Amino acid sequence: MIETLPQVKDIDYYLSLSYPILLVYDSEDDYWIARIPDLPGCTSDGSCPNEAVENVRDAQQAWIDVCLERGHEVPLPTPDSVFVALQYTAPSLRKEAAV
Repeated sequence: MIETLPQVKDIDYYLSLSYPILLVYDSEDDYWIARIPDLPGCTSDGSCPNEAVENVRDAQQAWIDVCLERGHEVPLPTPDSVFVALQYTAPSLRKEAAV
């Protein structure tokens, strides 16, 4: 019987996966927040949705790189999550929710 070593996954492997991104508009401060829920703490922002997504992709690369350098397991994307979620809370609803 031939023993095979487990395949080592590198950063390119993880960056090729489709991690869902949650986008939230902050109307009080007029900017967008992008977060990758499967990678705890992987969050960024931008003045528009595209900038926020671009920034969180940079954060994603750094997050995975540090995880691999430290020998930690990188979480895989939630199954069937190949979409970008968009959430917007109107200012009037935000005030009501805070009450």
